[in-house]
Amino acid sequence: MASFPAAHRAIPSMRTPPHRTLALGVLLLVGTAASAAPEQVHYALIVASNTGTEKGQAPLRYADDDGARYYELFAPRSREVVLLSVLDADTQALHPGLAAKTRPPTHAALDDALARLNGRMAQDRARGQVPVLSFVFVGHGKRGAAGEGAVSLLDGPLTRTALFSRVLTPSKASFIQLIVDACDSYFFVHSRGALPVGPAYAEAVKGLLGGRELERFPQVGVVLSTSSEQESHEWSAIRSGIFSHMVRSALSGAGDVNGDGRVDYPELRAFVAAASQGLDDVRGQPRVYIQPPALDRAFALTDQGKAAALGYLLVPTGLEGRLWVEDSRGIRQVELHKERERPLVLSLPVGRGYHLRGPGKEAAFTLTHAAQVVDAGGLPWRESTVAARGAVEDAFRDKLFSVPFGQRFYRGYMASFGLTPPSEEADAALAP
Repeated sequence: MASFPAAHRAIPSMRTPPHRTLALGVLLLVGTAASAAPEQVHYALIVASNTGTEKGQAPLRYADDDGARYYELFAPRSREVVLLSVLDADTQALHPGLAAKTRPPTHAALDDALARLNGRMAQDRARGQVPVLSFVFVGHGKRGAAGEGAVSLLDGPLTRTALFSRVLTPSKASFIQLIVDACDSYFFVHSRGALPVGPAYAEAVKGLLGGRELERFPQVGVVLSTSSEQESHEWSAIRSGIFSHMVRSALSGAGDVNGDGRVDYPELRAFVAAASQGLDDVRGQPRVYIQPPALDRAFALTDQGKAAALGYLLVPTGLEGRLWVEDSRGIRQVELHKERERPLVLSLPVGRGYHLRGPGKEAAFTLTHAAQVVDAGGLPWRESTVAARGAVEDAFRDKLFSVPFGQRFYRGYMASFGLTPPSEEADAALAP
């Protein structure tokens, strides 16, 4: 496992108060504690399409934007990232040069990308490395008459059968992270039966998906936006799907509840639950299904200790409340509701300016080079205003991320499922 860059390791010696170096010190342990473990190498295949293949499916507005942002999330962390999408004019303007790196989301392009990545991952395994593939789909989904789920490519649906036969079965990845933000995404992975609600939902989540195809793939973890026949929701204020925005925020460090520099599946599940808890209207409240790979239930979706090409924003103890980070393009990169007691580190792309914002306030900062660390506790704040955008926009703005996320929420959330947090030892590192 790669250690943090030298510039990051030097931070604790810069006369910063101990409570502000604490989170960084914990992250440094990530780079050294498991140095003898086989090296993980990461790949990502992102399929994002605004277009549906079924009659009556209105085009989505921001699936291509989500695809571009997933590309930016995974690119600094991966050996290779493939984006299959058709970016509209607005998205191309926000992500100049990215369109030249994309191919249309067709069956042929998908098969070509899988073949190339499988070739590279087979070579990795021969060298004793551990290849990890993140397979992301954002777009339309549909449950057919026979109950089989499918997602829409430009030239036809990709069914659950095809997912297992063309993506999972031939994969050379040691681990696969399957992230699907689409209507009826639960049925794209699972063969029968809706996921129940209420107490029965908790029991289902604790199980190992008995009798279903996914059991044959213990190396696969799943992150699904809807657990039943629900619509996925987009929010025009951030040009993104709500669920994908939550996932990217968590994987950028906001979901790291125990300060070990990693975000695992239980942390992501709890983060999404906290972020969406304030949405009383069920039409806007995501029902998610997040399940770690059975092969390693503590497997991390992301590890900041491996991302040497990123910069870091340290949000120290004492800074609390709803916060979000927007870059110079106006793209909201990360959003969270921080508990006062826990410090955290957010990883962000370098070479651009940012604003850390909260209700009525903002602070500007810039990340110019890899491994740079900016301490949010030392940033000068100024007043700012947020324009109203209408009733629906106000509901998302006011109620998303309205619940603080940290140790208190995480432990209570896990306890509600009768589960013990998988990384209790890491929690001790945050104690003064």
